[in-house]
Amino acid sequence: MSENKILGVVNKHVQNNFWLYVVSLLCVCTGIVLGIYSVRYMGGFEKNDLLSYLNNFSTTINSQGVNYQSVFIETVKSNIPILAAVWFLGLTMIGIPVILIIDIIKGFTIGFTMSFVISGMGIKGMWFSLLGVLPQNIIYVPCIIFTSVLAMEFSLMIFKDRNNRQWTSSIWVKVTSYSLSFVLVSIVMFLGFFMETYITPNMIKFIIASIGSVIL
Repeated sequence: MSENKILGVVNKHVQNNFWLYVVSLLCVCTGIVLGIYSVRYMGGFEKNDLLSYLNNFSTTINSQGVNYQSVFIETVKSNIPILAAVWFLGLTMIGIPVILIIDIIKGFTIGFTMSFVISGMGIKGMWFSLLGVLPQNIIYVPCIIFTSVLAMEFSLMIFKDRNNRQWTSSIWVKVTSYSLSFVLVSIVMFLGFFMETYITPNMIKFIIASIGSVIL
């Protein structure tokens, strides 16, 4: 399939499911806002504890190097289960609310992380967030939104056509096609895994080497 055909299919899918994309994006944005405000109202003890952990993490990376295999495994373990959960929920007629909650949680994680780092490290945290947090999430977030819409679309299709004998007779073909879409998204997400494993730690090391201690 040519690049133009792929873009055409994606564009048609976005048009056909415009409001699902809007709802999913709003949930992610809501999570980001909640994450930002949760940092704002954190107690001093919790904030200092997390800052201490961040300082120890950055010192370890700078002095001992990076275990890329361990980072890669942890990155896969923290993202693939999310895709698997969204895939499964799409096979049910009641999974849409949970899918939206997952979108909110994903947004919350991003908002909390970036807000906390910037709050604790000031201008240094801006660089830390831009180079250490944002790059892989540029890939992760669209993938999560896309799969969320796929799952919600499939769930709605099951609900609307559950009594349609012709549709139920080809259910396995549709499930296979639906599952293949998730496999393709997982392949795309591996680019994010690669960035988070090999690029992000080195960017963090570069920031530490350039600006010194990460804690103000």
